[in-house]
Amino acid sequence: AHNGQDTQGLWSFDPQEKEFKELIYGRSDGDVYAIRKHSNRYTQPDLITGVAFFDGRKRKFEWFDGQERAIYDQLETLIPFADRFRIVDRSRDGKTMVIENSGPRDPGTFYLLKNSELKVVGSAKPAIASKNLADVEAITYASSDGMRIKGFITIPNSEPPYPLVVMPHGGPFVPENPGFDEWAQMFANRGYMVLQPQFRGSGFLGLEYYKAGFINGGQGGFLMQDDKDYGALHLVDKGLADPDKLMMFGWSYGGYASIVAAAREPQIYNCVIAGGVVPDSVNYINNFRSQLNTRRDSAESQAYLNFWLDSVNPMEDVEKVNIPMLVIHGDDDQRTPAKPVEDYIELLEEHDKDFDVLWMEGADHFIDTWFHHHKLEMYTKIDNFIDQKCDFESEAVALR
Repeated sequence: AHNGQDTQGLWSFDPQEKEFKELIYGRSDGDVYAIRKHSNRYTQPDLITGVAFFDGRKRKFEWFDGQERAIYDQLETLIPFADRFRIVDRSRDGKTMVIENSGPRDPGTFYLLKNSELKVVGSAKPAIASKNLADVEAITYASSDGMRIKGFITIPNSEPPYPLVVMPHGGPFVPENPGFDEWAQMFANRGYMVLQPQFRGSGFLGLEYYKAGFINGGQGGFLMQDDKDYGALHLVDKGLADPDKLMMFGWSYGGYASIVAAAREPQIYNCVIAGGVVPDSVNYINNFRSQLNTRRDSAESQAYLNFWLDSVNPMEDVEKVNIPMLVIHGDDDQRTPAKPVEDYIELLEEHDKDFDVLWMEGADHFIDTWFHHHKLEMYTKIDNFIDQKCDFESEAVALR
């Protein structure tokens, strides 16, 4: 809970008096976002042993239990590329454990610790060699109004300056703190640095950071767009990104941000790829208006409505599009329906814009609903579009 504070902390609560009592643990630099229960659910059911928070990109814990901390500290020295790991289950005597790890260099691996021996049970992507994946680091930079913006860069295993892909997350009011990111690693494998900006409105960074996306009017296409562009320019200034090889790729709200970027002046990008896109913000919010108006937290619902109504509507800026664009959309998308995208594409045709389209047959909005052939089709299309339209030079390295 916040309880009048900017960041979310762990509080004690009196169920009889129905009120919060004491702040047990909180931070000024970001939210406490989860609790950690004891790893032995047989002997210590529901015992809270710590809380989780992010320090830069790394997930860290404030431990209340010294034994649990010692176990996790030891496991961190044993697990290759240890990052976001947890004890999934544990025997009653505590000696046998199943452990899961994931992170930028580990798509997901399960381990069995038994008889003091750690063995791999299986991997989410066993054909990918961790040593060939890319590291992710946290950065901070100033936006156009001086606000300090956090972000994350996936760094190719080559030398700078890199072609840069700015990859804003969806939502938009959700947190971004990447572990293993399939899309970021795909681009990094081809030699592109990837910036994932925590633009204002993102979660985990306190109420003021969150509300900055809408409290003084919806900032979609305005200051939230600057937060992305100024991140790219920051990396150019640092010598990490090639100023002549910048692009944006995003999905959902990130797709919205990409088509907004395609119509901006001055233009800093070579091209954009927009997926699962919101091309008409008024049409989009009308799909949810009745649901939002009947929700109990009507103030938050109204803020969400106002965000989209105040923000840039890409449908009104088609004439301004000035760089090549690839639009990707599932024809069975339930979150961002296909009809407004079709209307946007018609306007691109009417204004003779340089664009390409990929309709993924039978695909819904979220990647975990796709089949292998959807990904293969999409990634091939992205590769070809970048080669033909974005003036990037790349050479993929073997991941196996």
